[in-house]
Amino acid sequence: MKKTILYFALALLSFTNMDAQVISFSMEAEAAGKNTPEGWKEVDLPKGLPAFTEANTFYINDAQFGASTSSADNTKAIQAALDKAAAAGGGMVVIPAGQWLSNTIQVGSKTVLHLCAGAQLTWLSYDNRSRTEGNNFIINKGTPTDVVIEGEGPTSIIEGQGGPWWANYKADGVKRGGIIRFGKGNRFLFRNFRIQNAPGTNLTVGQSGNGAHATVHDIEIYAPDSEASVPSHNTDGIPIWTQYVNIYNCMIDTGDDNVVTDTNAQYVHVWNCDFRHGHGASLGSYTSNMHHIIYEDLTFDGTGCGFRLKSNTDRSGDVHDIIFRNCTMNNVATPIQITAWYDKVPDKPETAEASPEAVKSTTPVYHNILIQNVTATGYNSKNSNDKNYNGIMIYGRPESYVYDVTFDNVKISHRNGVRLFFCRDIKFINGCTFTKTRTNTEVKATDADLSPVMENSYKADYTWNQATGITTAATTQPANGRRYDLQGISTGRQLAGIYIHNGKKTIIK
Repeated sequence: MKKTILYFALALLSFTNMDAQVISFSMEAEAAGKNTPEGWKEVDLPKGLPAFTEANTFYINDAQFGASTSSADNTKAIQAALDKAAAAGGGMVVIPAGQWLSNTIQVGSKTVLHLCAGAQLTWLSYDNRSRTEGNNFIINKGTPTDVVIEGEGPTSIIEGQGGPWWANYKADGVKRGGIIRFGKGNRFLFRNFRIQNAPGTNLTVGQSGNGAHATVHDIEIYAPDSEASVPSHNTDGIPIWTQYVNIYNCMIDTGDDNVVTDTNAQYVHVWNCDFRHGHGASLGSYTSNMHHIIYEDLTFDGTGCGFRLKSNTDRSGDVHDIIFRNCTMNNVATPIQITAWYDKVPDKPETAEASPEAVKSTTPVYHNILIQNVTATGYNSKNSNDKNYNGIMIYGRPESYVYDVTFDNVKISHRNGVRLFFCRDIKFINGCTFTKTRTNTEVKATDADLSPVMENSYKADYTWNQATGITTAATTQPANGRRYDLQGISTGRQLAGIYIHNGKKTIIK
């Protein structure tokens, strides 16, 4: 009863001129929370924001704007308030408690968009929007700098009304937009609100390497699981397409990647987040110009994947300096997956080897990857195709091996074991353990041997807890006259160096 009275009182405020009330605003905690990894440039926070007073605090339901909870469309009113804030050299636009319907709005420089407790900013419904517009809901106006979108906690909600879009996502001409995307500009802060039921992506950071220097924290994201009776589709929680991004203290429960870095993602740090349904902490499938990414101190409960690096030969490049550490997984279908065959996994690695592709600028080259202090337990579900659900899978390409991947103190218990294809310099160190639970009796890797839990391997060179494992790259190379470098790439004209020829190491001086 008390909660009902409080919410009713807040809702009444939405019909009242609130210009006299200034919202408290501070950036002090943001600087202390940066957590910049050693050697990285700090993520820049919004700066130069004005002091917020009655003169530059704009409530959307003020008479000069005219937004109303009874209106079927408040787009013009909200946009007018945002434009006035920008024209004032910066200001705060306030969304009071209550539900406010709107279509796409654009936010300019030095603007704070503030959602009060009990406020729900709702995107117009499927029936009231163009099926082909594909626009996002909250976007940049021009090339803005120093923008803040904030709430007062999980009752400050941005609602996407995504259900009909998910149901019709395969229909011709239907384009689903995302909730928030700032593709241009610099210095963005998103904090303390909830996004739910996005038609497409939720909070996309950047575009084509632009829209850099973003901080996201204390955000809740929800959309139905992709396995739900009414699933959401491609509802990535936080996709990143730019440089210098901090994400922390978020809870993400969605139908696709929880957080995902894509092309041009660099110096991205994600920590202290709770991932529930979704596809995990992902990289790709677009992985061109991607490096220096850290996922750490995360919990996963029921996600499809844990750490997942995925791409293909039409959309990748050199991917390196990736860290995934200090994470706990429960009931995760595929804890660790590194694949250069996104959506096109060969039935047999021998088939792939028979037809290697020419190496080009978009060929996946994955290396310098650290997976450290990770525990995964609790997954024992039978699937129609168990080979796609593994405790660990690394699947490089015959023309481009995955290399220099270190598993440090990684402990996995999973229905299925390990699959390694076209990879080298894979190191398991500092007491890694693996228990396969598919059979009635647990099968464990011993301190010196990973082979009891190896489902399949091909052209895989690894060491297990400092003991040498199967080294097929040097012993099973086909006797076809070709020479391969130590990355496993078939070479034509050889310069001086060490090569594999007819299964043996050869030196060209």
